[in-house]
Amino acid sequence: MSKVLIAMSFVLMFSAAPPQASAAVHGVAGGILKIPSNDSLAHCITGCGDIDFSYPFGIGPGCFRQGFDLTCNHSTKHPKLLGSSTVQITRMYSSYGIVFSPIFFNLTTSPGTNTYDMSWEAPAKGITIASDNTLFVVGCDFDVTLFEYGTGDMVGSCMSRCAGEKVPTGGPCNGRGCCLIPLTRDLPGFRAELVSTNTTATQSDWLHPGIMAIVAPQYHYRDDDGDNTNTTTLFSSWTNASNIYGAALSINIMDQPSCQSAQMNNASYACSNGSSCQNSSSGGYGCYCSSYEEGNPYILDGCMQDYNTKPKEHCTESCGPITVPFPFGLEEGCFANEKFHLNCTSGNLTVSVSEGAQYQVTGVSVEDGTLTVSNMVNGSNAKEAILIQTDNNGEELEEPMEDQFDFSMEYDHNVIKWAVANSTCQTAMQKDTTYACRSSQSYCLNVTHREIFMGYRCKCSSGFQGNPYVKYGCTDIDECLLSNYCK
Repeated sequence: MSKVLIAMSFVLMFSAAPPQASAAVHGVAGGILKIPSNDSLAHCITGCGDIDFSYPFGIGPGCFRQGFDLTCNHSTKHPKLLGSSTVQITRMYSSYGIVFSPIFFNLTTSPGTNTYDMSWEAPAKGITIASDNTLFVVGCDFDVTLFEYGTGDMVGSCMSRCAGEKVPTGGPCNGRGCCLIPLTRDLPGFRAELVSTNTTATQSDWLHPGIMAIVAPQYHYRDDDGDNTNTTTLFSSWTNASNIYGAALSINIMDQPSCQSAQMNNASYACSNGSSCQNSSSGGYGCYCSSYEEGNPYILDGCMQDYNTKPKEHCTESCGPITVPFPFGLEEGCFANEKFHLNCTSGNLTVSVSEGAQYQVTGVSVEDGTLTVSNMVNGSNAKEAILIQTDNNGEELEEPMEDQFDFSMEYDHNVIKWAVANSTCQTAMQKDTTYACRSSQSYCLNVTHREIFMGYRCKCSSGFQGNPYVKYGCTDIDECLLSNYCK
């Protein structure tokens, strides 16, 4: 039996810190034990070669979470980012705890050898191969069975046959010269047993002898229409290792076994203010920004999206017959942030609620905190959305929304509720530069949708009306002009 083993010495482990602390306290070898602010990290290196990274990863004392130190190797022509000075990282999403590192097998088959083993084991507790990866195997005449490391539980199997022909270097990976096994869960490692069904040495072609296997996210090897895996891209990785995309590795915080225990031990809790905690199926936990996914949950105020409290002068304030009040706006500098950006085309006002879903807006109310929309310009027929439950720029929602929220229908119109930011009034009022309630005659109220906390919005005080998001925007009501008020 011929056995091929890749052992990644990739020791990157999360530590933790309390959300209240703004000053950094240094631990062993310069690792930070308290949640830092952006200002305290301003001196830190944020890139190596063409790879950018951010805290909790870092290079140098005071720039990384304890256990997250990185090394930039300048000894080669192109700098490489190395975790624990041993493993190349090809790309990373720092705030998600996701890094990409090549997991690649190139088997040279031999006559008389029928069984081959491929295995990978996480070099440290808390590192797993993410469930959105797939094992791709390219070559002729073999069966593959994938087992979870440690438990020995079978993950899946596939087979490839060539029927005496060479491996096709294009087309789908569907069992003819190529097969795949999707990972159904995060794995701490795996062992793949490959059994050759050909008694002679298997050869794909003169450029690609033997059998090649790659672990990578399946979306990377999709064809243009996204329906099938394209073996052309796989073969390019076989011919040129620099084309290997890399497997997505998920890294969890392991100083506590769960969110619950970490939150009880406040001195080591890793999630900053405004962030949420999520348990990992493999143990430990991670932090994420629930309302602003471009944020960083490991930095003080890292989940708070920038909010422009002062729109520029001479903004267009209407689209057709519909008034567009701040914090909404049509032009750059006229909306508070991107999620309040509306589009006006030929007198039609629209809002993008999710990718590929755009609604026609028929009314904007700062009084009620709602957008009234009619027909969807494109996308699925969703009924109600909560704008603050978002992704990327504050607009992407999980679908179908009918499964998550009650319908909120008014005649033929749909209602989209919104909040300014995913923060409580108490927290928001402590940050004067980004506090949205700018009128002195306004107040803050927390917004919920059933059991879901959305954030906060503003409202004019009793006896006043107008726009609480603009200085002097709430004006006194002349009650005698109201019907039946002064009689």
